[in-house]
Amino acid sequence: MMKKAASLLWLLPIGMILHGETIDNSSLLPKYKPDSEVRMERRADGTSETPEWVKSLILVEFRVDSAIQNGTIQDLIPVLNHLAETGVNGIWVSPPLNGGNGYGNFGIHTISPRLVGETDRQKQWQALKTFVDEAHKRNIRVFFDIINWGVTKHEGGAPILKEKPEWFGEYYAPYAGYLFNWKNKELNEWYADQIEEWLQKTGADGFRCDCAPFYCGYGPFREVKERMRKAGRKILFISEHASSRKNVFDFDQVSFCYKNEKGSQQVRWVSDLYLKKNIVDMIRSGEELRMRDDYDREPGRERFYTLMLSCHDSKNYIVKGSPIAIGYQAIFAPFLPLWYLGEEWNNPSKFFVDYFYKRDKHPIPKSWRLYYNLIDWQAKEQNRDFFEQVKKMIRIRRQHPEIFEYFPDDHRNSNICKVSTDRNGMLQAYARFRNGKAVLVVPNNGKSDETFRITIPIAEAKLPRGKTFQVTDLMSGKTLGQAQQTFSATIPTGALGVFLIQ
Repeated sequence: MMKKAASLLWLLPIGMILHGETIDNSSLLPKYKPDSEVRMERRADGTSETPEWVKSLILVEFRVDSAIQNGTIQDLIPVLNHLAETGVNGIWVSPPLNGGNGYGNFGIHTISPRLVGETDRQKQWQALKTFVDEAHKRNIRVFFDIINWGVTKHEGGAPILKEKPEWFGEYYAPYAGYLFNWKNKELNEWYADQIEEWLQKTGADGFRCDCAPFYCGYGPFREVKERMRKAGRKILFISEHASSRKNVFDFDQVSFCYKNEKGSQQVRWVSDLYLKKNIVDMIRSGEELRMRDDYDREPGRERFYTLMLSCHDSKNYIVKGSPIAIGYQAIFAPFLPLWYLGEEWNNPSKFFVDYFYKRDKHPIPKSWRLYYNLIDWQAKEQNRDFFEQVKKMIRIRRQHPEIFEYFPDDHRNSNICKVSTDRNGMLQAYARFRNGKAVLVVPNNGKSDETFRITIPIAEAKLPRGKTFQVTDLMSGKTLGQAQQTFSATIPTGALGVFLIQ
């Protein structure tokens, strides 16, 4: 075993890696259902509806040619297998649009020959559909990235700039392209047609909508949602920024929004907030779960929110081998977990400027560090022990869907409550509960191994009073015994204790 991996061995149940055992969560993924068998779930107030499978999503983003170096979408079967093994059932694929030789975006109507391995249009559609079909065989939903701010000017510019100049407004240097003029009715209709074609030709489950709802508003996406509902398609749209949803966007990529010192709205891109503030208090109040396009609206009142650990815009990974960073605030908390490929095994963060500059012949934005970070699959084996720890936590979430896939109409009513321990100065321990049982999540963010005396939150978790409970350490699978009010458990430094009370 590599030296770095060995240093993390204590994180795993004894015997797992020593005996060569690995976890495979693929059999625990909810079975893929065709649209005809999918039930739509409506909020009690009738303001929105979502496919029933949304609540089971664990999402990972990746870029085609950095997930598999110099690869095409046809080479991604090993990536799908890896994600299914991990327990991930939703993938956000960075846009496979044509943009010249490098990163770019010549428009939603284009497909990159380099990324799909085909130049003929029908063969391009077939390559994308084959990929989606392979994902569905593995019970993984696919969301392609869709760009709505405009088109890039790389390699002489997108042809559509000359073909439809009335569809465009000003040149925007940060995006190295021209912004769409969304006041143009013809543009709106054309764009909706293109979204519909992508959905019909590829069989994708929806889109992550770049920069939405800003620039384009809700119009073209609302139009497509209505068309799809009439056609019996059960899709979802993920807006990039915190939106007021309007039964168009099902949830947001970036959920957190606050006012900075100058009073301006600010999105929070680094999701380490719950490692600094009390997670239960924040969920109960909805703090920062606001809408950028309706900031004064009461926060936290939607059903679904993501906990985004990282994405292509991130300058670095955030988890860095910490089970607390990924488990405490993403896997076990009442959010839809989202991260960039590699967080699950602590992929090395290197900035491959030379490689991409030599290949693509244009400057690389340093703010897009992860977008240009090649995935080092050998590092997964070097960090196998941490990867197994992550899979163990995801397995727990998958094995208790009645608890972890419960999303009330108002997120502030999530099934979470505080858990008391005798260890002061630690992050707030919490319980997720439902139907007479609870899973207690107890982090040890101290500097040494600690034995915790943990109080079972009987009233708060709505557990039956006057009963004796069986306590199981879900990380090791061992029964700790029976308890009526409290129990003790030793948790290593930097680790999570996860206990089933029933």
